[in-house]
Amino acid sequence: MTGGSNELATRLPDFIAIGPPRTGTTWLHGVLYRRACLPRNIKETRFFDMFYSRGLDWYLKYFQDRSPDQLVGELSPTYFYSRAARERMALQIPSCKIICTLREPVARAYSHYRKLRATGQVRGTILEEISNSPELRESSRYTFHLRAWREHFPENVGTFFCDDLETDPQGFVNAICRFIGVEPLDLTPEVVRFLDRNKVAQASRNARLAHTAHRFRYWLQSHHALWASNALRSAGVWRFCYGRGETFGRLEPEVEARLKEHFLPEVEALEKLTNRDLSEWKLPSTGDAERIAARL
Repeated sequence: MTGGSNELATRLPDFIAIGPPRTGTTWLHGVLYRRACLPRNIKETRFFDMFYSRGLDWYLKYFQDRSPDQLVGELSPTYFYSRAARERMALQIPSCKIICTLREPVARAYSHYRKLRATGQVRGTILEEISNSPELRESSRYTFHLRAWREHFPENVGTFFCDDLETDPQGFVNAICRFIGVEPLDLTPEVVRFLDRNKVAQASRNARLAHTAHRFRYWLQSHHALWASNALRSAGVWRFCYGRGETFGRLEPEVEARLKEHFLPEVEALEKLTNRDLSEWKLPSTGDAERIAARL
């Protein structure tokens, strides 16, 4: 929290979910907006990694609707792999609770790759882009970045696994609510429906057009022109730019096997860091991973 005479106008987040991308943060946003003040009209402000130069006043406009008894929070999964975001958050909000959500790395990387293909940010195969795309590569370095977050926020990093979201959604939510200090929320069908709202089924038909649209959306956001972005979404412009290309299918078994081998050292290091048995992450998928990849 920053100083000032008007607390409601200067309240910085009490908690931030940092991702990485494609680990259920959209679903979590749909849950936590009932328990906290989240950014108005948007999920990811990208303030601490992309728009920090706009200043705190720019950022605080997102939280003007806060009531006195509400916690303030944000969900921006690109923060996970951003050194700048870590350092800026440690400077501005050192007591902030950090929510880190992790999922089996092959399913996460493939889901992330699909998103990047849809927005024109990558064009190669997933095996090529695991090495070539900084965002895809760094988002998959779980142990390195989780350790760095723990160093910056030694008492305030909570690590949660998407395996638990699949097997026990209510328990998953309860654990996060306890961590940030809000009352648990019963997962009604209305809440659970957010699991299916973030599917990426197709690549972009025109990668250059998709990438231009992606950059333009952030330009609109930088000027707080969310009304324009939402109007274009309602008119189907973003859907036209991002979709209409090839339909994504399941990972071929040999590609999955190579990715499993690629991520094995990362998984084993994470087991030691978190003291969690991740044996299932080392096994071939049963089809469930593909189903989850389509919606998280």
